[in-house]
Amino acid sequence: MKNNRISLTLMGLFILFIFVSCPGAPPAQEAVPPLAPADGRPVQPPPQPPAPPPDQASLNALNEAVARAEAARELVREFRGNEFFPSDWNAASSLFTQAEQQRRTTTAAETQESTTRFLRAAEAFENMLEKTYAQFYQNMADELSQAREAAVNAGAQALVPDYLLQADNMVVRADDQYQAGNLHAARNTAGEALDMYMALVAGLQAYRIREEIAEQVEELYPGAILRADDVGLAAFDKWDDEDYLGARIDAENALSMYATLQYMLRAFLVREEIEQMAEQLAPDALSEADRIGLDAIDKWDAGDYIGARAGAESALILYLRTAATAERQRALQLRANTAAELQFNAAQDLYTRGNMAFHMQWTLDAIDLFTRCRPMFRNAGEIALQRRQAAEAALRLADQRLAESDEMARHIEALIQAGGVE
Repeated sequence: MKNNRISLTLMGLFILFIFVSCPGAPPAQEAVPPLAPADGRPVQPPPQPPAPPPDQASLNALNEAVARAEAARELVREFRGNEFFPSDWNAASSLFTQAEQQRRTTTAAETQESTTRFLRAAEAFENMLEKTYAQFYQNMADELSQAREAAVNAGAQALVPDYLLQADNMVVRADDQYQAGNLHAARNTAGEALDMYMALVAGLQAYRIREEIAEQVEELYPGAILRADDVGLAAFDKWDDEDYLGARIDAENALSMYATLQYMLRAFLVREEIEQMAEQLAPDALSEADRIGLDAIDKWDAGDYIGARAGAESALILYLRTAATAERQRALQLRANTAAELQFNAAQDLYTRGNMAFHMQWTLDAIDLFTRCRPMFRNAGEIALQRRQAAEAALRLADQRLAESDEMARHIEALIQAGGVE
């Protein structure tokens, strides 16, 4: 028992010694700032570890996003979505441009951000595709309908029903392809159908012109009709070979050739009619028309049928303007601008508009206006001439009556002087 007390006393003394020796916890150590360099430069923080670069999977994902955006963008443009929906196109293009400008692949994070931007652009273009396809094929359907109507109006149903049926069947085929989702095939087939209809339109118009002019042109320009016939027959051969674009081109070339000959014939006939009057009243205008007409013939001989047609059109207009100018000059010489002012001014209005149409290259308008004003100037001149002749006749009658009155007066005076009258 005594030993236990001694042990407890020693333990207590030991604990007391510990409390006396350690009155509190040791103070926290303050961080010692690093010593500044002797030259006074700021202390640089320790370098951060570099951001991880992208792995190959991330780069592949970016390339796939870019390809997806480019493919969708090209499809929209190919089917004219940029024309149909310009605001949507501009918005999607802005996203695409931004993605291209901010494309980064230095780090994994930058690569992911670039991928996201291209995906956003791709989705914007892809959202346009469905309505783009719908609008494209609606426009194509409208164009085909108009082309078919033009072919029918040109006489296809009556003159070439089998060819018209072939074109109609091509339209049905294009619609089947579109409904099946074969969009490119449908577009190409619809394009062939359009070429077929337009080939029929051009070919039938060419045939009609040929029937009108062949005999007269052959007399004036032997061999010209046969040259145009060869081109027209080539169109049939290409149609049979299912080269419908080639058939359309040849048919349109044949039409251009026949139309050129038609303009040349009309120009020749007008010139023959007005030559004598034009040489007297509008020689400069006649010379200019002759120059253009001869140039058109040279182009025809050289095989430049498009240039020949334009030249023949211009020559016809110039001959018609020369005719109108000569009639106008004759009317002015007869003072129709004052003696038949109303009629002259009406003709002058058409003449002025005809000159404007000629300078604006509105061929049909110019031909129509010069053709209409020419007889109006002639009529104004005739009215002025008739009125002048009537005035001259009235003046002669007045002079005659005055002379008769003078003669009567002299007779009466002679009688008075002779005493024959009281």
